[in-house]
Amino acid sequence: MPLGGLRIVAINGRGEGMWRKYGEQCYTSLSKGDPYLMKDLFLQGTLGYPQVDSVVQEVIQVYEQHFPGQIAAYYIEGSYADQTFLTTSDIDLVIIFRSRFADADARHMAEQTWTSNQVSTQEVDITVVDEDSLREGVRPNLKLGGRLIYGQDVCHLYPLLPIEAWASERMHAAYWLLINVYQRSTSVHLPLTFPSPSDEFYGYTNRTIRLPDGQEVPCTRNLVRTTGWAATALLALQARQYVGRKRDCARLYRDYIGDEWSSLLEEIAAVCRDEWQYLIPTAPRAQEHLRSICERALHFEQHFLTLYKPFLLEQLRSTEQEQVRFARWVQEQLPLDDAEITAMLQTLDQRVDTQNGEAL
Repeated sequence: MPLGGLRIVAINGRGEGMWRKYGEQCYTSLSKGDPYLMKDLFLQGTLGYPQVDSVVQEVIQVYEQHFPGQIAAYYIEGSYADQTFLTTSDIDLVIIFRSRFADADARHMAEQTWTSNQVSTQEVDITVVDEDSLREGVRPNLKLGGRLIYGQDVCHLYPLLPIEAWASERMHAAYWLLINVYQRSTSVHLPLTFPSPSDEFYGYTNRTIRLPDGQEVPCTRNLVRTTGWAATALLALQARQYVGRKRDCARLYRDYIGDEWSSLLEEIAAVCRDEWQYLIPTAPRAQEHLRSICERALHFEQHFLTLYKPFLLEQLRSTEQEQVRFARWVQEQLPLDDAEITAMLQTLDQRVDTQNGEAL
């Protein structure tokens, strides 16, 4: 069960490409004569900039060369899908393979196909999915917020992922992200502390972004992402609501949950993303504002974990063995140091030992 997408740095397209317009639909093709390309490749509409279109085309070309006839579709999610992108936005690309991967190694090979060995100012987040898994339900950010950019529109063939399954996936994913992305200890103790207490922004700006001049600078993209994932998870768990587009998250949180954290989520979206465009502000007053946001972000994370614990216990007590299996796997990787959870895991281990003994 994948927890989000693999972050891969994309490369710039070679040349500006050729633009053609048929009726109301725009297409972009790669220039002929490029030795890296097999053929002209037409996207189903422009993403807004020739450079971005060219990057996506190159990614598609690489995958088509490595997996001929094996990929059904390529979808764009996020800000480039709904045209709310910034100059610092990354590209969220979902690649749907026609068949299930033979094993974990095959999936890993597919994820690693697009390499990051060339310098670029444009980042691409790639998620690899097989079409068979869509029969169980399509994730809402793909089904409701995704945009077909190349291939066959297979998502409309399959149902939306049930809200219970989406809530379970998002709760575990948000927990996984807020620990791993900030490189916190993999043994999680409550109450949660700052990722880096001595850092000017407490460790929440540990991710870098590459500017057009090639300079790498710290940014708030992880802060925006982790709080958004946690809010999306709570909307599914508490309000049974889907978030199809990231830009709708803060609004939906206020509309359907409306607790003390609504204003923080709105502030992160409006200030960290829209006003500062993920960059660290240079003005002293703005930097103080960012520190205040980071301080409140920790309290929101602690709030999320107070709700994650009972959710986790419920998953471990479930009669659905897949829920139990996956919850146990998450705890093996990132154990939550809590007496109730430890006792529950020990009970499950004893139950498995008993069952194995009876089988003998």
